[in-house]
Amino acid sequence: MTKPNPLSAFFKSLYRDEFKWSLIKSIGLFALGIRIAQECAGMELLPNQ
Repeated sequence: MTKPNPLSAFFKSLYRDEFKWSLIKSIGLFALGIRIAQECAGMELLPNQ
């Protein structure tokens, strides 16, 4: 029998723990929101008429 990969076991433990998984998703979506805001920084949402 082979020993499980420690990296794989680490990520599986993160996924199976509801609190840790929720925290990772929240941080990831927050980082994505920051990235989108940086990309849209120079965009005019309401152009002058």
